[in-house]
Amino acid sequence: MRIWQSLDLVVTLVIALVVGALGMLDLAGASILSGATLATLGVLAAGALHSRLQVSGLVELTRQHLVETPPADRLLHSSTSGIDADLAGATAIDIAGVTLNRTVRNHAAGLRACLRRGGIVRVALIDPQGAVLAEAARRSTTPDAAEIFAHRLRPTLDLLDDLAAAPGAGRLEVRLLDFVPAFGLLSANGHLHVDIYSHTFGGTEPALTLRAGRDHTWYQHFRGEFDQIWAAGHPR
Repeated sequence: MRIWQSLDLVVTLVIALVVGALGMLDLAGASILSGATLATLGVLAAGALHSRLQVSGLVELTRQHLVETPPADRLLHSSTSGIDADLAGATAIDIAGVTLNRTVRNHAAGLRACLRRGGIVRVALIDPQGAVLAEAARRSTTPDAAEIFAHRLRPTLDLLDDLAAAPGAGRLEVRLLDFVPAFGLLSANGHLHVDIYSHTFGGTEPALTLRAGRDHTWYQHFRGEFDQIWAAGHPR
C-alpha cells in the first residue's frame, strides 16, 4: 500500500535509471533522451502537485476543527462519574470524591478484579458522621438536607466493605474526609479522570481526562492533590 502512495517517485527512479543506462551505452539519440527527461520532470511535477493538494486538504480540515470546536470543549467534557475509565489490568487505583455513589458502583467489577490481582485500591470520601455533611449540603442544591449525603454514603461504604472482604491478595484502603474536596478523581493506568465540582449547581459537572505522558504537568498536579487529600483523611 505504501509503495503505491509513492508511485511518482518509483516511476521517476525507473525512468532516470533507464535514461542513464541508455545514455551511458549510447543506445538512444538526443531526442529520445530529451523526451525521457521531460517525462521525468512531468512525473515530478505531478507528484509535487498531489502532495501540495494533500497538505492543503489537511490544513483546511485542521482549520475547520479549530474554528468549529470551542477551545474549552477541546479540554473539558461532561462528567460521566468516571464510567469511561479503563481499569483493565490496573494494579493501583486511586479514587477521591464526596459520596462516590455512582463511581464505586460503576466500577465495582474493575475494583474487585484489581484486588484479586493483588493490587491496591485507595478511596477517599467524606465522613458519614461528621460536620462535613452540612458543608456538602450547603454546596449542593439542598442546603438544609445533610441527611441526603449520609444516605448516599451508606451504600458506597457497604459496597467498599464487600470489596474488602472478597478473596484476593490485594488491599483496599478507605479514608474519611472532614472537608468537601473541590473535585472528584479517579486514577488508573496512567490516566486521571477529574470531575470539577460546582457550587449549588444541579446540572452536569465539567470534567477533564489527563494522561501521564501527554499532560505531564497537570497530571502530576492532580496526582499531588490526591496525595494531599489522602494525607488529610483519617482511616476508617
